[in-house]
Amino acid sequence: MTQTTQPIQQAAAIVARAHRLTALVGAGLSASSGIPTYRGPGGLWTRQRPRQGAPPLLSYQEFVRDPAAWWQARLAAETDPSHPIYQMKQAVDQAAPNPGHLALAQLEQRGILHCIITQNVDNLHAAAGSRAVLEIHGNRNRLRCLQCHRRTPRNTQTPQNPPQCQQCNGLLKLDTVMFGEPIPPDVLQACRQAAEQSDCMLLVGTSGTVNPAARLPLLAKENGATLIEINPEATPLTPWCDLSLTGPADAILPQLLNSI
Repeated sequence: MTQTTQPIQQAAAIVARAHRLTALVGAGLSASSGIPTYRGPGGLWTRQRPRQGAPPLLSYQEFVRDPAAWWQARLAAETDPSHPIYQMKQAVDQAAPNPGHLALAQLEQRGILHCIITQNVDNLHAAAGSRAVLEIHGNRNRLRCLQCHRRTPRNTQTPQNPPQCQQCNGLLKLDTVMFGEPIPPDVLQACRQAAEQSDCMLLVGTSGTVNPAARLPLLAKENGATLIEINPEATPLTPWCDLSLTGPADAILPQLLNSI
């Protein structure tokens, strides 16, 4: 169903008046690029989840218990066509930014959008041209040292198992935040600060169920921000929103951009 013009125009007027516009982006935006979500029908979490706990290759507890065994299993999964990890990797490798990603990049380039807080790890915002991006769940293309928190491209991974940081010899893991892993404090603080300083926040394709990201709109609201939700269906955050635009983000965001 095509979004009616009146709510789009209302949203455009609010966005145009904003001094510090932030976008909180979830998996719903990247789903339009062909990337499966973690949750929901066919999601990676759904297919891998055992009866209790997180899937071993998505579990931070399993990683810290035996990093060498985890890395060995992870690299094997990435080359096994029958494994969901391989299938997700293939989907992300082949994905390209969709019109929603491109619209957000244009909003930034016009000086309207201050920053993006993304829950996605697929690097599609950068591929679309966005520069002011806070990746609260990390980036699949990077490694992160658990000791000094230095981030490096994954293609620089050392041959040791487990890989070690070339700066401090600390343990390296994927930058993506695993189930049971705390959000890196530097990123979390930056996201909270962005939310507190926002006077308008776009909630784009996020389920509103994964904390601490789901609390950021409430933090923005407490500080006087206007919340505009863009989602095909209602979420737990919908009652807090000042305006809801119902539909896929890759369709609505270009309409919003063109209405400003």
